Amino acid sequence: MKKNILLTLCISSIMMLNAQNKIEDFAISNNGVMYKIEKANPEGQRLKEGDVVIGRFAVYYGDTLIFDGMRNPAQPLFPVTQQNNMFKGDLIDGLKLMHQGETTMFAFSKDTMAKYPTGISKDLKVDYVFYRVSVDSITTIAELQRQEQEQRNLARLKADSLKDIEASLIADYIKNNDWSRKSVDGIFVKHLQSGKGSKAKDGDKVKINYTGQLLDGTVFDTSIETVAKQHNKYNSARKYEPLEFTIGKRQMIPGFEIAAKQLNKGGKAIVLIPSELAYRDRDLGEIKPYSPLLFTIELVDIVK
Repeated sequence: MKKNILLTLCISSIMMLNAQNKIEDFAISNNGVMYKIEKANPEGQRLKEGDVVIGRFAVYYGDTLIFDGMRNPAQPLFPVTQQNNMFKGDLIDGLKLMHQGETTMFAFSKDTMAKYPTGISKDLKVDYVFYRVSVDSITTIAELQRQEQEQRNLARLKADSLKDIEASLIADYIKNNDWSRKSVDGIFVKHLQSGKGSKAKDGDKVKINYTGQLLDGTVFDTSIETVAKQHNKYNSARKYEPLEFTIGKRQMIPGFEIAAKQLNKGGKAIVLIPSELAYRDRDLGEIKPYSPLLFTIELVDIVK
């Protein structure tokens, strides 16, 4: 948890306040924190060293709202640790004044913040930067670390279970779809269309149209616009055209390069790639750890 995440600003929108932040309305604590309590809850748990705020915040440059996270769901935001203090009277000092259930506005001198890695420039045309912070609940760094480790353990258990069943998934697919059980350099190939000339080899630049699927038929990627639209994967910012890469340069997953070398120019095939030659234990969203993949590929051209 780096220091600069505490005060580095994520600019998402610029909105104007109806009311001004008047610095004379702010109190000053013994350690120099300038603050204004908007919602008090003195009976709530008070933040202390080692705690983490679970809440929401907003940032203002003067009277201009720069980042508004107050409508977002509460989430872990600020670790309250001495090592994260940048200057006397900073946000960490301010958080230690707060209780669970409170909302407080903090004011920080622009000139002071500009001296530290806060993302604030000395050329900013305001005198103060304001943070509005709501503390919905409080946890600890140790508890967050425990939860993160628990999530990693669960993910690992799930991945291991997927690894255990991958071989049977591949065997069942091959049997049910009448494929040859003989692999070619670790992948399974079902030719759909013969090409002409010699096969692609290491060092050749190839152009390939492809559609990638999971064994259940889910399309996760394609170079063909009509297929993308058919499967709700269309991205208007993307150019749909044959994929170009040089075989042997490790620009693609190993199984895809092996597949390319099975075709002549104009050839077409479906290839089944075990996870060992694809993304192995990586979780890529739709592509889960140890997922075997299907690619329908067409070798459009070979550039020697």
